[in-house]
Amino acid sequence: MSVLHRTTILFATLVYWGATTVEGREPSLEELEMQYRLDQATRTFQNHDLSIEQISTDFEYRCLRSIGDAALCGCLVERRPYILRFEQYVGISSRTKAELDYDTLSDSGRKIVDTVFRVRDDCVNG
Repeated sequence: MSVLHRTTILFATLVYWGATTVEGREPSLEELEMQYRLDQATRTFQNHDLSIEQISTDFEYRCLRSIGDAALCGCLVERRPYILRFEQYVGISSRTKAELDYDTLSDSGRKIVDTVFRVRDDCVNG
């Protein structure tokens, strides 16, 4: 499985993080699989297979290759939710709350989205 594919899956799990019964509806098979993948990613992170420093270094490298603005990338690296890789940041920051199904996210998922939007706006305008 490619790094991009794994990153996409992790982003999708973050979006559906906390898939629980919503208004009497049981989570779909896709939501349950995404939750499982998030749990796996969380365990990997907790086991220190990926350190915050490694994720941040990778984030900055990919940001600089894509955007080329050292000040903007530095700001994003310092202020983003530390668990997010660059592709996940882009996936969240380039969509609207409606496109992310914001109202169906868990409290943690909404907090990540809110933080990404705030950091994006502050770093771009700062």
